[in-house]
Amino acid sequence: MVCSGLGNVKRGFESFTQECFEALSKAPSLDITLFKGGGESHHKAITLWNFHRDAWLAIQLGKLTGRGSYFIEQASFAFSLLPYIHRQQPDVIYFSDGAIGNMLWHWRRLTKQNYKLLFSNGGPLSPPFHRWDCVQQVTPTQFQIAIDAGEPAAKLSLVPYGIKISTKLQILSISERKALRCQLGLPENQPIILSVGAINKSHRRMDYVIREIATLPELRPYVLLLGQQEAESSEIIELGNQLLGADNFQVRTVASHEVANYYKVANAFVLASLGEGFGRVFLEAMSHGLPCLAHDYDVARFVLGKEGYLANFELTGSLATLVSQVLAEGDEQSKRHLRHQSIYERFSWEKLRPAYVEMIECCITGKNKARSLSLDKVSV
Repeated sequence: MVCSGLGNVKRGFESFTQECFEALSKAPSLDITLFKGGGESHHKAITLWNFHRDAWLAIQLGKLTGRGSYFIEQASFAFSLLPYIHRQQPDVIYFSDGAIGNMLWHWRRLTKQNYKLLFSNGGPLSPPFHRWDCVQQVTPTQFQIAIDAGEPAAKLSLVPYGIKISTKLQILSISERKALRCQLGLPENQPIILSVGAINKSHRRMDYVIREIATLPELRPYVLLLGQQEAESSEIIELGNQLLGADNFQVRTVASHEVANYYKVANAFVLASLGEGFGRVFLEAMSHGLPCLAHDYDVARFVLGKEGYLANFELTGSLATLVSQVLAEGDEQSKRHLRHQSIYERFSWEKLRPAYVEMIECCITGKNKARSLSLDKVSV
């Protein structure tokens, strides 16, 4: 499993790769090594040298080549990976970044090695997928798009993203929630609307969240935006302070293991983007029982199911109306447990692990039914 951003970047690709590695390492038929771009190396989890996309040199090389710093990170990461491929002779290389998949295809063609390339299409990228042996589609929509484009069904797997989730939801008491909010420096009694993702307006549309909440009457909810800051972030922060005020708005970037505490104390979760490859943050929010407010489109309907709150977020007032509805309904424990159970049954690693193992084994054999195979340990 390879992910150049893991250890440096807080995105869905990275959190998925880490959790997938941990979940599939428990499968006795798989022998998995994880290669990542940052952090410390551990047993079976190796950090490779690379030019991190935000580093000055990567940015300059990206400008010089016209390919961008992200491509430079991928290229340098792939270069560091090559000796390990030569020594370990993997059966499958499992990846989510298209650039590194293309580089590994060229290397395989030049060296005549026989590893298979398994692409997890969570971005998503559009077909054709000529260079990769197998493609994981994480939603029915993308699976059908690939079929309609002429991709062979035997090459495709419909396996959604998994998430690490407990079998039962533990809900904080009122006093515990107040104490945790105090510890996090958040208002003790004010409703909190949480949005998690890159702090931008072009995709995550954090500015839409701010403008909608600002239309609500006074004593409005507290808006907390959690995620990686980038070029557009300063504009988002300025807008939030202007329309909501510093006492009712905040942007934070926290470590991935700290995000759960914010889900525990929030009253509702919002993702204002008009399209997502999957929207893994939906799973995170629902795994904590939060009501999820989202734009009404196919992916949101698939992930959230009957438990989602959907509206047309292209229209002014849609989100504000949903927020008012959710807060008026209250925070019943029964509803939180229902949301949690919905996610556990459909997307927990405990439920999905067999499908992932089958997908990897099918990539090697080219057969449709991995469960009929008798395989020794597969190297990934």
